[in-house]
Amino acid sequence: MKADAPLLSIRDLVVDFAPGSGRLPAVDGVSFDIGARELVCVVGESGSGKSVSALAVMGLLPETAAVSGAISFEGRDLRALTRRQWRSVRGQQIGMIFQEPMTSLNPVFPIGRQLVETLRAHERMSLRASRDRAADLLDQVGIPSPRQRLDDYPHQLSGGMRQRVMIAIALSCSPRLLIADEPTTALDVTIQGQLLDLLNDLRETFATAILLITHNMGVVAEVADRVVVMYSGRIAEQADVFSIFDAPRHPYTEGLLASTPDLFSTERRLTTIVGSMPNPAAPPPGCLFAPRCPLALDMCARERPELRSVVGGQQSACLRAEQMAMGDKP
Repeated sequence: MKADAPLLSIRDLVVDFAPGSGRLPAVDGVSFDIGARELVCVVGESGSGKSVSALAVMGLLPETAAVSGAISFEGRDLRALTRRQWRSVRGQQIGMIFQEPMTSLNPVFPIGRQLVETLRAHERMSLRASRDRAADLLDQVGIPSPRQRLDDYPHQLSGGMRQRVMIAIALSCSPRLLIADEPTTALDVTIQGQLLDLLNDLRETFATAILLITHNMGVVAEVADRVVVMYSGRIAEQADVFSIFDAPRHPYTEGLLASTPDLFSTERRLTTIVGSMPNPAAPPPGCLFAPRCPLALDMCARERPELRSVVGGQQSACLRAEQMAMGDKP
């Protein structure tokens, strides 16, 4: 891999769960890159295609899903891997933290056994060495008395501690890329902050790039280097985190920002994005966001905008992106 080449590259990714019975894409033409040690947040409402995109990267979609496009990791075509080859990639080169740790951890085995199993599957380690390494990992993710905790079952841990165990498992083989699918969901604000700090610290410790999926713009502001905003299976906007917050170029991004609480101000009322995402089986003919957009014009109902460069590295799929740059905002 060239020094300036992205660690992960996704090009024109399409995922269709109903091939042969009419097009029903959950992801439709998504393209973005992640560089080494970079933290990229993918943000959007539930159903926007964030998790499906991550599962496509991991090769974990059901066989009934029709997938097209290119996914390469360190220059290697992930879509061409066999099941045997995937075993050496998942966990060892790409780790993943799933949404709900209580359903991801096996309830009938102690957490130590689940950590040891991952380590011994990818590393040549004795049982004693793998247990020592497992205890070290639990210590690194901030779990007290880590050696004693190895014998605890998932139900004996709090939600925050279970999520830390999932992070420890995902990082056990020092992967080059970590995919975190809404790791702070259902956790209180204090634990959320601790986990975000932990992910940032571990990124430096393990030199790991992170793809963080979330619907929380506060989380995005806290940790992201770059942001990919998804809407109805497509990318609405992508840019560095400062551009997204200081000068968004898509009304959907504006709506997400306006609906985020401001802890330092009680004067601004929260706004909501009216309506809901379109039915993927019957999408509108023009811009998918047009029925909900406060800036929509007649042409927005007819023309579906493509993602294009607006200024610098910022990209937007809005016909009025330049006007938004001049202050014409919802």
